Amino acid sequence: MNKFPIILSLFLISFLIKTGWSQCESNSTDNHVACDSFTWIDGVTYTSSNNTAVFTLVGANAAGCDSIITLNLVLKISSTDANLVTSSDSLICENSNVTLNVSGGSLGTNSQWVWYKDSCSGNSIDTGSSINVTQASNTTYFVRAEGDCNNTSCLNVTVENLPYFIDIDSLSIDSTYNSSNNTWSIIDSVCPQSAVQLFAHYSETFPLGYSITWYENSCGSIPIGIGDSITVYPDSTTIYYARVIGTCGASLCKNITVFTKDGSISPDGISASSNNFCIGGSTTLTVVGGQLGTGASWGWYKGSCGGNFQGSGSSKTVTPNATTTYYVRANGGACGATSCAEILINTYDLNVYHSPIDSTCESSPFVLQGGFPQGGNYSGNGITDSIFDPAIAGFGSHIITYSFTDSNNCSNSTQFPVVILESNIDPVSISSNAYEICNGNSTTINLDNSNQIINGSQWVWYQGSCGTGQIIGTSSTSNQITVSPSTTTNYYVRAEGGLCPASNCIGVTIDVYTLETHLIEFDDICGEDYPVFELTGGSPSGGVFSGAGVENGFFNPKNAGIGNHNITYTYSLGPCVATDVENIQINNSPLLVNYSIGQETCSEGGIMIHAHVRDGLGYYGYEWSDGSLENPLTYAENNIYSVLVSDANNCYTLLDNIVVDSSLNCIEIVNTFSPNGDGINDYWNLNFPNYSQVNLIIFNKWGNQIKEFSGSNSYQWDGKTLGGKDLPAGTYYYVIELDIPDGPTQNGPITIIR
Repeated sequence: MNKFPIILSLFLISFLIKTGWSQCESNSTDNHVACDSFTWIDGVTYTSSNNTAVFTLVGANAAGCDSIITLNLVLKISSTDANLVTSSDSLICENSNVTLNVSGGSLGTNSQWVWYKDSCSGNSIDTGSSINVTQASNTTYFVRAEGDCNNTSCLNVTVENLPYFIDIDSLSIDSTYNSSNNTWSIIDSVCPQSAVQLFAHYSETFPLGYSITWYENSCGSIPIGIGDSITVYPDSTTIYYARVIGTCGASLCKNITVFTKDGSISPDGISASSNNFCIGGSTTLTVVGGQLGTGASWGWYKGSCGGNFQGSGSSKTVTPNATTTYYVRANGGACGATSCAEILINTYDLNVYHSPIDSTCESSPFVLQGGFPQGGNYSGNGITDSIFDPAIAGFGSHIITYSFTDSNNCSNSTQFPVVILESNIDPVSISSNAYEICNGNSTTINLDNSNQIINGSQWVWYQGSCGTGQIIGTSSTSNQITVSPSTTTNYYVRAEGGLCPASNCIGVTIDVYTLETHLIEFDDICGEDYPVFELTGGSPSGGVFSGAGVENGFFNPKNAGIGNHNITYTYSLGPCVATDVENIQINNSPLLVNYSIGQETCSEGGIMIHAHVRDGLGYYGYEWSDGSLENPLTYAENNIYSVLVSDANNCYTLLDNIVVDSSLNCIEIVNTFSPNGDGINDYWNLNFPNYSQVNLIIFNKWGNQIKEFSGSNSYQWDGKTLGGKDLPAGTYYYVIELDIPDGPTQNGPITIIR
């Protein structure tokens, strides 16, 4: 049975009793606590706390009145599972601390991370996202979120414990086999520096990660070895210690004593008062370290240990005649001879020599080289450090000494000669009477008096290149030579002879010009009015044109006039000049040109100048003085004009002094009117104030005259015929004759609109 209607009805009855039956409607609050979401009676699922939702139950009480219910919802949040649980270390020593951490997940309402040991239940060991624990044995830790709404799944992590060290039971010395009686025994004492093997003994299982460490004289000092056994070489009676050391600590030390006899100890080394010296030198050798036992002494040897005996004592002075190895050891006593110490004594047999130096013609200082060993010193005439200056030493043979001292203060020297020969002297300056000549001419090349040669030498002149070109002359007394080159040529001179190489060259270039010029033939010119043109065709380019009608490289036929004219082309290069001549023939132009002036309406060309040509070949061209190129010239102004006319034969005639009178102007004539009696544009009005009399004739489209005016310079036409009849709308044509000498005739259309 659903209790909700009964409870609601009782609620409504109670409410009505309290408030009176006249107040039918009732109000109440529905309280709920839920996790994450809640679905109310209104069918809505709420995901957050809410105290404003209202629902009305219609007719819910006995009186049929509505009940208004308000939701008071408190939502709590569930926890989510963690992603990972970790530990600060997965392997630790017993009773060590480890940190445990939760990663990921989220805590719900009134929730916390709860930690357990060995299982995810029972008594918790701590709470929080990170905890510290002290562990004595291998342990697995569990964690989950616990709160008002839920407990999450458990995650776990395992932390293991490392083992502890074990104790060493005892230490022992290795036994020695006695072959005389086939027995093994442990010796009581050993000679100093003898090899003794020590053993460590233990009964427990040896833990992983641990080792036995050995010490000398005290436990915990500098380790001398690791392992179950080690070999030692005691100089004297020594206590040795051993213990087990590993990750989680160390055991107590065990010890054993090795006793030594009264024997000698090997020397550590040998010192020398000097080493690396010249043959004949001496050095004192001294024992370093070691110790003599009772009845023992130091013995010195060379060549090998125990070989060639050199004497006894803690020191020994030796004079080796070559590089030698010396040895020393203790002999005698309870334990006999020890091992040897050795030293190598180096001696030098210093040989000094110098490679020969060839005779030289050098005049500048140069560095002496060739001494061995390198790094010695030079001495002699002209020597500064290792630089020899021929200018100081002078010509001839000079004895130079090379000395060397090594690091052991060994010295030696050698001598060698340096022969300085007299060099050929370089020429100083050269000149020529002329550096540019024409082909076929000659010039003299001179060396000035400051140029000198030594005995046995002479000046040698070359053409083309220095030393390898053609020899064109030699002289020991004359300082000049005359040449006649046919092309541009380089000449050189140098001093040659004696025992030294030739001197450096000095040279000069003589430029030779062989000029030829050519001028291309000119075409005949038709008419002296032919346009001015630039002269071309001269080779090489860059020359100068001259002759009748020539100015600044241009030819003016008008200035030259009718006839045959010589044109000269001149080319210059250096002192040479070449010319060539060609003719230009100027013929009379056959073109005859006159003109006429016409007067049209302003829209049809205005004042026009017609050029009339005859006796030409046709295809005429026109160049008007105002730059126009068409014939007739339209819209001429009050000015003086000229026109240059040409035909297909390239003949030219100039017609000039064409004067346009200031009284001439284009005629402006209206070309439509509407004679319909409306008072607007009913007449065609013509007025020619610049003319005394104008004749006007009007025709129809068939050429029939329909009206004529004369005797005046001003007319008015009403669109009627000679008989006074109205003409129909349409286009008619007029002819106007201006009454002046040679006056122009003008015609055009006139349109009647009705």
